[in-house]
Amino acid sequence: MTGHRVTFYGALEERLRTWLTGSPEGHERGALVLFRRHRAHVEGLPDSMRFVAVDIIELTGDWVLESSPTRLRINLRNLPPIYLRCEVDGLELGFAHSHPDGALFFSATDDRNEQNILRGYAGCNGVDVHLVSLVISDGQWIARARSGKAPGITEPIRHMNVVGDAIKMYLADTPIDPSEVLARQEAAFGKPFNRKLQSMRVAVVGVGGTGSPLATLLARSGVGELILIDGDTLEETNLNRVRGYRKDDVGQPKAETLAAYIRSLGVGCVVAHISEFVDRSPAAVDAIATADVIFGCSDDVAGRDVLTQAAYYYCLPYIDVGLTGAIREDEEGAPYLYDHRGRVSTILPEVGACLRCQGVVTDAKLAYERALRDRPELAELDPETLRKEYYLTGGNESAPGVGAFTSSVADLAMATFMDLIRPYRRLSTDFRRDNTWYDFVHLTLYSNMPTIDPDCFCCGSAGLLCASERGYRLGMPSLGRTPN
Repeated sequence: MTGHRVTFYGALEERLRTWLTGSPEGHERGALVLFRRHRAHVEGLPDSMRFVAVDIIELTGDWVLESSPTRLRINLRNLPPIYLRCEVDGLELGFAHSHPDGALFFSATDDRNEQNILRGYAGCNGVDVHLVSLVISDGQWIARARSGKAPGITEPIRHMNVVGDAIKMYLADTPIDPSEVLARQEAAFGKPFNRKLQSMRVAVVGVGGTGSPLATLLARSGVGELILIDGDTLEETNLNRVRGYRKDDVGQPKAETLAAYIRSLGVGCVVAHISEFVDRSPAAVDAIATADVIFGCSDDVAGRDVLTQAAYYYCLPYIDVGLTGAIREDEEGAPYLYDHRGRVSTILPEVGACLRCQGVVTDAKLAYERALRDRPELAELDPETLRKEYYLTGGNESAPGVGAFTSSVADLAMATFMDLIRPYRRLSTDFRRDNTWYDFVHLTLYSNMPTIDPDCFCCGSAGLLCASERGYRLGMPSLGRTPN
């Protein structure tokens, strides 16, 4: 599917909506919207920029030269300071306005206004800029873009996402061919559901025991574009729990091999792969910034830390999965499964607790993992020796790699994703949407109660939501300079 994409976090979209539709006289209103543009080329996918809204400027006072229920004329002489802010802060300009008469389309007057704004914008900031235009009417949004290189040509926006306690999508009017494969899915969730999935770009980081079944489920469900990220090669010991791999694939890159398998399914999903580790790969981080949703299926803490921060910087819904467990011996020395649980954490930029507040990512775990990379022999030591002699916390903690359990967690993650697109769950008050555990031994579902830290550098009130990366990807010099 062609077209760019627009994302708002919930509070900003609500503020914009309230302003545009709140004229006491029923007049058109306007606002400038400032976006951060993510446009990395991902090999194998059609180029599609993602515009993430970071601020709005309500047009009042001397901004408005004329307004009526069907007309809004603004003072273009006030725009140069906004152009300068866009240039200094690396932002793109947007113009949003209302149509109180219920007309959800772009008029000839809108065409002229957009081109006039864009000519001044491109004249100051260069022809590489884009102007994003939005119209709201009867509670619905439409959007389009124009490039400074061709002001007279409009570029489609295939959807606008509002990420709050769920994902609310406003789709372009581009119908898809009905699919017999997805007919029952459509019957369960309604006709817009399949179109929404086809419009989405989803990144899966880690394509092993949980990531490979999840990626195939996403493709079979009708997701339009997938990005598979994993720096590992397939090992023979993986074969009991992965999907889409054969014994002949042992030793091959996981991401590349699974991408080829999904293409062979013929389900219409366009797949890209990056055979690198996300915490060490600028290309992987850039690709994630262009996605609409990310899934973390990695077994390393450093990768989860990167994805957690990316969820806030880039305003991305992030679903992270993991397993934990313990094996003990009975009185006769035979092993048995003492504990085994799967976790699905749903990280929404404005709702719930990040992985640090959930205790999934900690500085102690990161330090242990870094030490293990430098000295793999530390993995053989018991936790007490690591603590006393190396001042490290960790060791001897791993989940049994059993396909029935890893696939079950992938299914839960997929069901969680569907609930974000079309909410269907009815949860008790003691159950948290951001933190779900499945106890395989006792067959129970429950939630931990994460500590909500108002000062958390990720999800706190002064956290990373749509923050500037300060010239480096995710603010991390190790990941290199942000692309121009």
